[in-house]
Amino acid sequence: MTSESRIVKHLFIINPNSFRHKWKQDMVIADIHKFFNSIKNNNYHIHFSRFPRDATGFIPFFAGDLPREITLRVYAVGGDGILFDCLNGIMDLENAELAAIPYGRTNNFIRGFGKNNKSLFRSIPLQYGAPAVPMDVIRCGNNYALDYCIAGMEADALRRTLKIRERMENGNTLTQWLSRRLYTFLYLAGAFATYLDGKLLHRQYDVEIDGKTTGGFLWTVSVFNGSYYGGSLHPVNNAMPNDGILDILLIRGRGGLKAFFLLPFYLSGRYKKFPRIFTYKQGGKINIRSDSHLIVSMDDQVFCENELAMELLPSAVNFVDAGRQGYKGGGDDRTR
Repeated sequence: MTSESRIVKHLFIINPNSFRHKWKQDMVIADIHKFFNSIKNNNYHIHFSRFPRDATGFIPFFAGDLPREITLRVYAVGGDGILFDCLNGIMDLENAELAAIPYGRTNNFIRGFGKNNKSLFRSIPLQYGAPAVPMDVIRCGNNYALDYCIAGMEADALRRTLKIRERMENGNTLTQWLSRRLYTFLYLAGAFATYLDGKLLHRQYDVEIDGKTTGGFLWTVSVFNGSYYGGSLHPVNNAMPNDGILDILLIRGRGGLKAFFLLPFYLSGRYKKFPRIFTYKQGGKINIRSDSHLIVSMDDQVFCENELAMELLPSAVNFVDAGRQGYKGGGDDRTR
């Protein structure tokens, strides 16, 4: 339990869209009430996210009424989308912590703490008593991300994948079930659609990493702070959100089926087998420019930018480690 003398306000941000069945959402809410009633602590609040980015505006509004000496611990209840919103909501707050209670279709950042840890992070008592440890954050333009920021063909593939999943989630029970269990297949379908479209196969980029410029014809520029995306995909196994460095992959090419057939090697962290295609770098500041607008994906959110500036913010957020085992990276699925 949190036995220190500080006062903590616990704010639960629930994304209703993360729950296929209302009874499961009601069960989570009941667990929250039950735990805080059992310890006779009413210093908590539950807010339902009404639309994307709702939490980003609500959190600072809520924090504005709190005395400065109170720590605000924000729990993102859902998936990567609500965690993204909550992260962006606390970044300008001086005394805030971030926790994730995973109930989404994908829970990328949580996966890095261990393959079988959902039950630990879903435990309200463990979340309440766990320490908050410093984690790095990527500043991507006007937004912040915990896991990754990607520009180019792969970002477009992710955009198409999200559209496919959205349509499946709006379908019957079977398609909803399949959308949660066939992410890799759906991603490959999205990647193939991007390849057939062809608009990003011959795109030239200028990439500046810590003041040094590189570039050329690139399929994708991938910047990782954490190891995972898409639930179990781990292109850079050794990417760690607490090492003070960003891991970068430049994927070179000018079209052809090679882009599509190399995807399995990339997604499983085996990019070193193709050094002429994959260039690995590390850095703290990255700028990406192209002759056309950039399609950008960051932590499962898709944006269009004219130019993208990224910067690592070391130890910028205190994240609640409910499992108390630390961030492990992509070791659980390491295939290199």
